[in-house]
Amino acid sequence: SVVALVNPKVNLVPSYSASFVSQSFVQEISCINQGSTFLNQTTRVQIYNFITNNPGINFRGICNSLTLPIGVVQYHLAVLMKGELVSNRKDGRNKRYFMSKKFSNIEMKIISVLRHETAGKILEILHDEESASHGKLAQRLNISSQALTWQMKQLKQAGLVTGQVDGITISYGLDETHVATIKQCINVTSKLG
Repeated sequence: SVVALVNPKVNLVPSYSASFVSQSFVQEISCINQGSTFLNQTTRVQIYNFITNNPGINFRGICNSLTLPIGVVQYHLAVLMKGELVSNRKDGRNKRYFMSKKFSNIEMKIISVLRHETAGKILEILHDEESASHGKLAQRLNISSQALTWQMKQLKQAGLVTGQVDGITISYGLDETHVATIKQCINVTSKLG
């Protein structure tokens, strides 16, 4: 059965003919059964290198950038995750992929936020200016006050920004505990283009 084929304790590979299972699949399962590296296939290496060079990329970004079919990317991501070479972080309805053990949870969270156009710009502006009023920020981002309110609520819940009320003016700044980490993550994502 197929279940026995992927069981690493059972090596059934020699008993399957190429007419039933593709030869490359048989070779990959054989390599996994023998405990060899998970980076033994060119497409998988391509996906791994892409994730390494583009931390926080989402699934669609991988498929579109590498022009690979969804099923191929799903399969290779599963192998890379099983081999603990790649990890992912839930980001709304998406998952964002990272090289395993390279980024802390807070770094993955910040990189995920920076990957969102508006939220990322907010963090960058607050990093550069240290603080900004609600009106000034909405104007710089060219979004409505209501849209900015929603974005700031999300960033506050994530623990990345704080708001200070002074009369009728609200000023925002980065949460002091994460300023250095946000700067590092901005440097990482700014290299992505």
